[in-house]
Amino acid sequence: MKLLHRTTRDFLLATIVILLITGAGLYLFLQDEVTAEMNEQLALQAATVSRQLEEGKDAHYLFTEISKTTDPVRLDPVYGDTLLYDPIQKVTEDYHYLDIVKNIRGENYHIKVMTTYIGWDEYFKMIFTALLGTTLLLAAASILINYFSSRKIWKPFFLNLESIKNFSVSNDEALKLYDSPIKEFKEMQHTLYDMTQRSHREYNALREFTENASHEIQTPLGIIQSKLDRISQLNVSEEMSRHITQAKSGVDRLKRMNKNLLLLAKLDNNTFADKQMVWFDEVINQHLETMEELFTVKEIAASTHIQRTPVLSNPYLCEILVSNLISNALRYTEEGGLINISLSTEQFQISNTGTELDFPAEFLFDRFRKSTKHVQSTGLGLAIVQQICQLNSWKVNYHYADQQHVFTVLF
Repeated sequence: MKLLHRTTRDFLLATIVILLITGAGLYLFLQDEVTAEMNEQLALQAATVSRQLEEGKDAHYLFTEISKTTDPVRLDPVYGDTLLYDPIQKVTEDYHYLDIVKNIRGENYHIKVMTTYIGWDEYFKMIFTALLGTTLLLAAASILINYFSSRKIWKPFFLNLESIKNFSVSNDEALKLYDSPIKEFKEMQHTLYDMTQRSHREYNALREFTENASHEIQTPLGIIQSKLDRISQLNVSEEMSRHITQAKSGVDRLKRMNKNLLLLAKLDNNTFADKQMVWFDEVINQHLETMEELFTVKEIAASTHIQRTPVLSNPYLCEILVSNLISNALRYTEEGGLINISLSTEQFQISNTGTELDFPAEFLFDRFRKSTKHVQSTGLGLAIVQQICQLNSWKVNYHYADQQHVFTVLF
């Protein structure tokens, strides 16, 4: 639920509850006040009638009944409501009455005085109708005022939220934030600005460190590689030969990782900004031809459906992207498996049979994220694919269905 809808809903509910409580309180208050006023009036009227009877006068008042009775004197008056038929209006009306028995001049008199009122049901209807109209009017006005007022107040917040969504520390463009007259929003704006600036500086420092470290590591790795090659040419024991082979394998893995890290650093620095038309189908066919022997060794069947497709990109990056995706499919396809490759002007898709990931798919393109079943992988190939897609404004997706890993690059 959106923030504006939530605040409007809460405000409306609070308004309705307050008006209901106010209406019930008003009804009870009016009932008590009106009853007290009628009782006071009836008591005065009964006292007047009693005084006139004591003075020997005839007391004839409207809605007054006087009769002699043998009932004992009633000390406490009896108040009540009754209905009387009005022959003029031809309707039954509500009356409030006072009934007392008094001893006047040695005789008991039954005195009953009445007064008309509109009735508690009518009171309730009037209050309910008035409150209902007020509620509807107030609710409509409150919704409109609250919605437009809140939208105006929260507008900088939503604009800043959209800016934060589109912000990336890898982008040199500074975070654009919108001013607000609200103090809390201003504080949040300053906090976000400081945080993004700090993140940007730390990211640039890390990127620079990665690039420099990768450059510096290249020379020692080359020296180690050449020394191992020289040692492997000497007469060494079988055990020493095995150790040399393992060391060379480790050095090869370090060189691949270093090469990928250096490539990522260059991609972050936007080194491959130049673009030209590249025939994507030719890049795929070249890699399939080069890797044909590897497919044969693992007895993997490859089916292709490739259309003639030009794209605008750096040729080297296209080769890296295709190479990484095909190598990834080859690595994670078991012997006797199947790889499908298709290319159209809208997308490049490659799928391969294999077991499901042993980690959440949303982390697949993270750096150094790899399956525990393939520890030899550097965990950087798919991160490079994603970086290349971002650089070319493409989108890469992954999903697992029908026991197949499916990667799709949308041009």
